[in-house]
Amino acid sequence: MTGFAAVQIALLRGAKVIATAGETFATRLRDLGAKVTPYGDGMVERVREIAGGAPDFALHTAQVTGVLPDLIKIVDGDPSRVMSFADFDKDGLGVRTTGREKGVVLRCDALGQYAQLAAEGRFSIPVARTFSLADWREAAELSMNKRAHGKLLLIPGRTTSANV
Repeated sequence: MTGFAAVQIALLRGAKVIATAGETFATRLRDLGAKVTPYGDGMVERVREIAGGAPDFALHTAQVTGVLPDLIKIVDGDPSRVMSFADFDKDGLGVRTTGREKGVVLRCDALGQYAQLAAEGRFSIPVARTFSLADWREAAELSMNKRAHGKLLLIPGRTTSANV
């Protein structure tokens, strides 16, 4: 869901966004204004075709490892133009890995702005299902199998789980 949020943030700031996504979120991302292409073979060529060349930046948020070399190709071979939230560059390719670099200052000051946008209906995170605190094990199991297709929320005070 980090990628879904990142697409919205970039679009709100006026960026042109090309997202790689599976069918679960492709339509929603298109509805937001992003161009969408699937993962897999030919991704480098598809993204570069949509962009009309090399994009300025590539952000990797999916829990898919091994794609950093392709992302570097997409941005004309410059690893400093790639940031990964999910693959921490164990091979030393030179991509940024969100907070693992020296001197990074973590910021939470923008949260209020996005909470306000969410309250206005202009920013959202897909919620797959809500759970009572008593059902935390079921939520954890669903999360661990990586098939939730959205955020799983534990709701204090709720007595039963609910599909959203």
